[in-house]
Amino acid sequence: MPAAPPPRAHLLQDPRFKEVLARAMKKHGLEDYFSLAVVKLVIGETDPRSVICCNSGCHPCAKDYLGAAEDTIKGLRKKKRWFFF
Repeated sequence: MPAAPPPRAHLLQDPRFKEVLARAMKKHGLEDYFSLAVVKLVIGETDPRSVICCNSGCHPCAKDYLGAAEDTIKGLRKKKRWFFF
């Protein structure tokens, strides 16, 4: 029996996904090669409760991954405005 897809896997189909992800990662100081970890958090494949900051001052920190994932999800929820008024 095949495994069920992650709960938010549909977000990968959004045409804005790559742009929103890149913007969120840049905001949190994450290089492109960390994107897989953030994507897994975004789609729900990785449980965010398993990503814990150890307060050692490391970079990237678990908070960076979580922040980038949260900003990506929030960015995809925003509706594109067609009018400026």
